Amino acid sequence: MNRARDFLAGLEEKTAFRACVFAAILVLMAATMFLLNVHTPLQMDDYDYSFSWSTGKPLAGVADVLASQAAHYRLWGGRSVVHTLAQLFLYWGKGVFNIANTAAYMLLMLELYMLAKPKGRRFCWTILLVIHAALFTLVPFFGTVFLWLDGACNYLWGTALALLPLLIIPRLLEKECAALGVIGVPLCFLSGWTNENAACGMLAVALLLLADSAYRGKRTPVSAWLCLAAQAAGAAMMILAPGNFARASVYAYDSMAREIVKRLLRITLYTGVYAGAELLAMPIVHGMGRALHVPMRNRRAALLLLAALLSAYAMVASPELSDRSYTCVIALTLCALATLLGDMEAHARALDAARLCALPLALFLLVYGGYQAVREVGAHEAAWEAQTQKIETAVQSGADEVKIASVESRSRFTMNIALENDAESWPNSTLSKWFGIRVCGE
Repeated sequence: MNRARDFLAGLEEKTAFRACVFAAILVLMAATMFLLNVHTPLQMDDYDYSFSWSTGKPLAGVADVLASQAAHYRLWGGRSVVHTLAQLFLYWGKGVFNIANTAAYMLLMLELYMLAKPKGRRFCWTILLVIHAALFTLVPFFGTVFLWLDGACNYLWGTALALLPLLIIPRLLEKECAALGVIGVPLCFLSGWTNENAACGMLAVALLLLADSAYRGKRTPVSAWLCLAAQAAGAAMMILAPGNFARASVYAYDSMAREIVKRLLRITLYTGVYAGAELLAMPIVHGMGRALHVPMRNRRAALLLLAALLSAYAMVASPELSDRSYTCVIALTLCALATLLGDMEAHARALDAARLCALPLALFLLVYGGYQAVREVGAHEAAWEAQTQKIETAVQSGADEVKIASVESRSRFTMNIALENDAESWPNSTLSKWFGIRVCGE
């Protein structure tokens, strides 16, 4: 028994072995996400954003996309970066998006991994596996934020971009790098111009990092301040968009103070629902680490948790509270937990044998879970394709109107496609415009 344990512990210490396991997990993740993207059809807002906001016609080129987003900025909202991406992918085609969105998910995984892994520890496959498995199994709206084209551009791509300052600014504070500063400024600008709660949360954390550095008497590179300024400029461009004020004007409140209290209570409830498991697990993992005499990166974990909470409560400024807005909150809370798990992996050598014994089961569950998800998404795709085929048949027959059924979500990996009886209501009107026939719900 001792020889087997020593063999497994020694195997875990081999960099080549760890690299192979790490690479295998990345390949399985990428393959699963690509297949899920392939079988997720265009739906709901995708049809709407396939038309230019400036001309009302189907997108005709990159210049048309930019003109569309200029109109969108004036009329509807300030998330220009993510909506530009959405309209570009709709113009380039779903095939391009399937590849790019898989890459975006992998980027998010690697960002969270880099934030959580212990310094100097390479190929911590346990952390990578935990992060992916938690997002894959615990996010109740996985399909609408990671697979659906418009939702993924807003929340997957938005979160991946928003997290960049947490990787860039600490590196600049640690060791000034001219090349990183040059690249970091435009990246931080894009980071600030993603979605409101993620960008504001990350901006607050970046400011705290620089303030802490100054407080401790460290020299703060100019490039770090420029990254912060760029991040703030991007957030200002998004928040001050004329379209935001146009949309906000439709809301009326009897008491703004009462409304803010309601929003705070709602945010607290949602945070508990969507991030409660990670929040409860953190003191348990911390206690286990203390019992095993593992040095814990409490400061790093606390910073990530603070970023998550700031991202959550930044939504108090929004009249609408979408569950999809919690993507960044869930990711950062999970990353805080993964930081503590990373400390366990790096220092609790007694757990090496147990982790390696559990690896085959973990990989099997990863493959099986992916297979089940692909099946569910494929069934949803087939159901929606049956309805769109019904529309195309009606168009070919020269009919003026067609009635189709709504398609209910089958799992966390799909979304409801709910249609109204009235052809003029949304999303019926968008489908009517796209297919060239009046579309009503059954």
